[in-house]
Amino acid sequence: MDDINKETAVGGLPVDGDIAPSGPTPDEVGLRVRLLESRDRDSIGRILKQHHATTVFRNQPFSDWKLDRHFQLILSRPPRMACLVAVWNDEVLGVAWASADSYMLSDGPLFSTVEVIAVDLERPPLRRAKVFLALVAGLKQWAASMGASHTFVHVTTGSNLKATDRLMRASGAQFIGGAYVVP
Repeated sequence: MDDINKETAVGGLPVDGDIAPSGPTPDEVGLRVRLLESRDRDSIGRILKQHHATTVFRNQPFSDWKLDRHFQLILSRPPRMACLVAVWNDEVLGVAWASADSYMLSDGPLFSTVEVIAVDLERPPLRRAKVFLALVAGLKQWAASMGASHTFVHVTTGSNLKATDRLMRASGAQFIGGAYVVP
């Protein structure tokens, strides 16, 4: 985790290269992925509230208390946890949180599990897509730095499923199953 600086994703590779392999357009130059900082609390809280309001869990009250507990945990920098923040020209536009652990039936290599990817829903669709893809690229780099063999993104929100599927496939992800909700 010490490989991360404020302007690049894990491993020191600029996220811009993962977004636009032929080189970033002038509009993409400001997009960076970095680790969560305490100053991000309000921006991330706003984005996560937007995200929560679109999910199958929207009938449950959003918990600022629980968000603060997550922030405290993440900011303590556990060795197998990362919270990445997408910043566009110094404005926070997205967040992704993941952890790494071994498969429950194996002593093999680690795999990473993505807990959340959320982007600012007040932005235009193309900007949201670019931020989403930058976060996925950052997660992939972090997982590789951990020696993870796989990264699992569990889409359990019930919102924007077709768009999420398109973006995940665009990032190179392979669909291997699904989530079911039993009432």
